[in-house]
Parts: sequence; C-alpha cells; structure tokens
Amino acid sequence: MNIKPHLIFGLLILFVLFLTNQSYSQKKLTISDIYGDDAKFGGESLSNVKWVPGKQQFSYTETNDGVKSLRIYDIRSKKRQKIFDSQQVPEFKTLERERRIIPDSYFWSPSGESALINSGTDLFLYEIGREQLQQLTNDDIPRRDPTFSPDEKKIAYIKNQNLYVLDIDSKTETRLTTEGSEHILIGRFDYVYEEEFDLRTGFFWSPNSKHIAFYWLDESVEPVMPFVNYMPLHNTVRYIPYAKPGDHNAIVKIAVVSLADGNITWMDIGEEIDIYIPRVKWLPNSERLAIYRMNRRQSKLELLFTDIQSGASKVVLTETEDHGWLDVHDDLRFLQKANAFTWSSDRSGFNHLYLYDYSGRMLHQLTNGDWGVRKLVGLDASANRIYFTANRESIFESHLYSISMGSGINKLTSESGMHSINMHPDASHYLDTFSDLKTPPKVRLFSQNGKLVDTIVADKIDALSEYHLTMPEFVKVPAEDGTLLNAAVTKPADFDPSKKYPVLFTIYGGPGSQTIRNDWGGSGYLWRQLMTQKGFIIFQLDNRGTGGRGAKFKKQMYRRFGHFEVVDMVNGVEYLRTLPYVDAERIGIYGWSYGGYTTIMNMLKASDQFKAGVAVAPVTDWRNYDSIYTERYMDTPQNNPDGYRESNALNYAAGLRGKLLLVHGIADDNVHMSHTMQLARELQQLDKQFDMMIYPEKDHSIRKVRSHLFQKITDFFIENL
Repeated sequence: MNIKPHLIFGLLILFVLFLTNQSYSQKKLTISDIYGDDAKFGGESLSNVKWVPGKQQFSYTETNDGVKSLRIYDIRSKKRQKIFDSQQVPEFKTLERERRIIPDSYFWSPSGESALINSGTDLFLYEIGREQLQQLTNDDIPRRDPTFSPDEKKIAYIKNQNLYVLDIDSKTETRLTTEGSEHILIGRFDYVYEEEFDLRTGFFWSPNSKHIAFYWLDESVEPVMPFVNYMPLHNTVRYIPYAKPGDHNAIVKIAVVSLADGNITWMDIGEEIDIYIPRVKWLPNSERLAIYRMNRRQSKLELLFTDIQSGASKVVLTETEDHGWLDVHDDLRFLQKANAFTWSSDRSGFNHLYLYDYSGRMLHQLTNGDWGVRKLVGLDASANRIYFTANRESIFESHLYSISMGSGINKLTSESGMHSINMHPDASHYLDTFSDLKTPPKVRLFSQNGKLVDTIVADKIDALSEYHLTMPEFVKVPAEDGTLLNAAVTKPADFDPSKKYPVLFTIYGGPGSQTIRNDWGGSGYLWRQLMTQKGFIIFQLDNRGTGGRGAKFKKQMYRRFGHFEVVDMVNGVEYLRTLPYVDAERIGIYGWSYGGYTTIMNMLKASDQFKAGVAVAPVTDWRNYDSIYTERYMDTPQNNPDGYRESNALNYAAGLRGKLLLVHGIADDNVHMSHTMQLARELQQLDKQFDMMIYPEKDHSIRKVRSHLFQKITDFFIENL
C-alpha cells in the first residue's frame, strides 16, 4: 500500500488531537463536588462499629432517608440483618444529640443478648431474641456514658454530676457519690484531659461487678476561657475551664466504690498533686487497679498497682526520658494465665512491645528493630499470641502482625498501604480498613490467620472515574544536617516539563505527625487535585520532629517549636529551585491548626521564600494553648522562657512580606480565637496588610461551611500566586 507522506502526517495530527481531546474530556473537580451538599466522593462506610460480645458478629448503624437503624453482620452466614430502627424509638435522637466527644448511642450487654440505647435523656433496653424494647428510665435528666456491669445486672452512669447505678430488674436507681458539682468532676474530665489524653469515660466496672473505680477531678483551680455567641440579639457567653502552660491544672484523684455498702476507698497516688493520671485499668482478679502516674513534665511514667481495699499502691514499672517526653499508650494488656502484662516503650529508639510479670520484672522484649509498633490491637489469651500494627515494611505504611512467645513475627496483611485494624475481643477475626494513594478506604473481614472472609465495604466510588487524578511522587529532600526528609510532589495531569509552575506547600509539621504516607487522603487529597487542575504543583514535606522515624528523629523538636518547621520547609524550597519546571517566585503555603502555625512561622520568618500563605485556626503564641499538649513538648514557660519566646509568631510579625489570609472559627475551643486576634493586632500595629475570614459559631473543624472556606482559599491562591 502506498500512502503519501502528507497523509501520514495528517493522520498523526488527528491521532494527537484525539488523545488530547480524550485527556481533556475528563471532568474538572469543583469545590461543590468535594465539599458541597451534593458532594459525590463520600463512598460507602460503616458507622459506630462494635463487636457483639460473645458472638461471631459485629454491629453498626446505618441511616437511610433520615431513619437510623442498628444492624448486625453475622460472620458464619455472611448475612446482615436489621435489629431495629429509629422509628421504633420515637425519642431516638441523632448522633449529634449533644456536642460530645462520644459518638456512640448504643452499647451491647456483656452477653450480646441485648443493647442499651441512650436516647435523649432516657435509657432503653432492646432484647434481641425477644425483639422487645423496654424503657428503663423516664425523666428529663441526662445520663452520661451508660455502662453495663459485667454480670449484666446493673447499669452505671453519670447523672446530676454524680455516679449512679440502675438495677435492671427492679429499675431501682442508687446514687454512689455525692461530691459531684459543676467543677468537681466525678467519672468525667475537664477539656484538656479529654483532648490530650483521649479520655472519654471516667469510671470502670470491676470484672466481678462488685466495685466501680472512678476519676475525681477538681477543675475549680483552672482559669476559664470565655466563648461569646454573637448570634442572639443579646449575646451569650459560656466559660470553659482551660489550663494554659504554667497554669494550675485540675487536681486528680482515683477512688473505688463498693456496691455492697457504698464505701469509697481512695487510691494512694502519692503526695504530689501536680501530676497526671492518664490511664486506669482493672487487673483481672478485681482486687487491684493499674494506674498510670505521670509527672507534669511528662518525662516520667509510672505504672502503679493499688489494692482496692486499703488503697495502698506499689510502683511496678517506671519509664523515664531525659531529653524529650513520654507518650501515653494503650498497650497494657493482661495475660491472666501467665500473670503477666504487655507494655510498650520507645526506650530502644523505636516503639516496641515488652512482656512483664506482675512484680515488674521484664520477661521478654517481644519486638525489636529499627521500626516502630503503632498499636497493640488484639490478644489471643489462649494462645498467648499478640496482634499489633507497625511500620516494619515501610515508614509510609502500616501492616498487621502477630507474635507469640518464642516464635517470630508473622505478617498478616499484604497490600502495600495503610491498614487500620479493628479486632474481635477473642482475636478470632478482624476488620481491616485499607487504603493507599490511589485506593479509597475499603473494609474487609479476615480470620485471625489473615484469610479473607468477606468484603464489607468496597473501595469503589463511581464518581472518581469521571476525573483524571494524578498520584503524588515520593521524593527525598536533604536537610541542612544531611538528613533526608520525606516529601511528595503532585503534578498537574497535563504536566509539561517545559513550562514553569507555581507550587503550593500543604503542610502540618507537628511533633509525631506524619503527612507522607501511602494512604488515601480523602477530601484534602481531592482539593489538592483540584489545585493541580488549576495549574499548581502540590508539595508536602515531613520536617524533623514528625513521626514514623523513631524517637530520636521525633524528639529533636523538644523545647523548640517553630525551628525545624521553618528551616526544613526552606530546605524544601531549595529543593524545588533545582527543578526546571518550578517557578521559584510563586511559592505558597497552607496549613490548618498546627499546620496553620507552621504556615504563619514560614510567612514571617522565611518571608523571602513564600509569596502567599493561608493559615486556618493557627496557633500563634504557645502560651495560649493548653497545658498538657504544650508542656509535653515545650515544658513550661517558667522553665523554658527562651523556647516560648523563639516559638512565638507575634515576635516575627514585622517580617511579613507576602500575602497572608488568616481563617478562624469564633467558637474554636481547641485553638482559641485569641491566637488569631493577637496576631492581627500585632500586624495592624506594624501597618502590615493581610486578609481575614471569620466563621461565627464554628469550632476548630469549621464544618458545614467547608464549601465557602475552600472556595475562599482556592481563590486566594489563584489571585496571589
């Protein structure tokens, strides 16, 4: 066949045009797609998942057309069934009934034969086999954290700021404490304990159902923070006790009450009152409590065993840290047959698991190596086998492993990425929520040996196929001391290496955090994709002090916030300047919360590197943040005045040269509005121009107006980069 050259050329042009049209036929993301009321990328998910005690089942809640239902998945049959729905309980409110940290509204009995429903101010008991719903209480007084006794005869809860028990058969209610008041907290916590120690319920049944241990906190010694609601015609103010660095913290005690006679015994936690008690747990024999005692500097953590009859205590184990801090963990598990317990520590340089006997003698170091255990997730007591997640394969990933005494580590997950594990209490099965850079979360059920049983939630989000998304590329950026920092570059789908592109840093930077990981980034990832479609390159970097790389790497940040978060970002800029397709005069930076702080510090201290920045809910002066978090990493202002002065963004306000947008929610009870207000005043006094967006009634998450927020951020960078 004789085809003329000009025809061949014409066919090539048509082919190129075809490919180009195919590439650009992909839809462009919009803010509404990601954050609007009709957002299309949520996908299927499970809510409020709980294993049903004593059964090979798990439960979850589901909402369809405003009707909330409780459903059960049976492992043996692989079938799902509805237990009941909210139409059967007219009083059953939505999960946001109160602005509380606890999202759950149902609780299984220890036998798994009935479920307790906390609806409105009352408790309902649904008996599964009889399909019967009975109302246990009937008044207008809220009951907080209802909890079954292990023998299933009683329910304990907080009511009228005190601890009560309800006898299920007789429906008789008994008050166990009397001291509870507005600022004497029985079985509950102040803001900083909840926020920084991840504590929810402050009372605990003994295994034999005869006693309840509870926290007692006096928060009256703490200063209070005002929060003004500007929406009513006559503004209202609420006050929250909130200890800042160096302030008086709440005084904490631990007590045990006997249900037989109401006698209360106070546990001996020492004479020093300026301490923390971040964890309390019963030993299996119901005769002793295990109590974590931590000094205020959070450099010494002791495990106490206390006798509940006398209150006498014994220090069983002590962890110390000379230069840095100790993280509180939930890896204490008791192996009843062996009279031993598990413990985790980063004393070797990486977080690992250890086995101790009840006297505090170490029996085995269960894991070791230049990698870290992320979390102990399960214990098979019959086989003395422990299940845990770790970054053993890669610091960018998390996998599930098991280990038993005298045997090696067994890896149970296979796909490269992040595996979040929810294991059955008897360790017979586990739910694995998996994702990677290109895969939205999917939930699968496995047996304990890693064999797939069923796919519970698929990773398919149909709308994603309509868009051309690009994957981040992991790169290494050298720090000034030669350390290679982990970073990621995301380029536009139509990237042309002959062009010059503006770059947008999206960062966090806080101690122990990790941004560069092989997992699905959710709405944040999709917004970054939207920005690449608008012609930006996205750059992310984990500075020195972040997590995943061991204690030494992380604890470099100790007592010096605001240093590595700046010098390492500048190293990132220097790396980008070596890339021929980067427009080094058009580099922006964006972050939220601690990322907002990192943004502010770079915009003020490295103003010649960044043309524009957006800081959402930023910390600006660490003296304004809460005591537990800040002192963990910075010590107190009294002990570290230079560190607080050097970390204070207000001291660098004169350095602002680029365009800055400050964003804050007025009702933010985490990073208070005062941070942004104080920086705004400082900039104004220096005659520095900046932009600001304030969200009335919104807290730290600024929810329900995300579409407005991210349209503002997007427009700001388009206009200023």
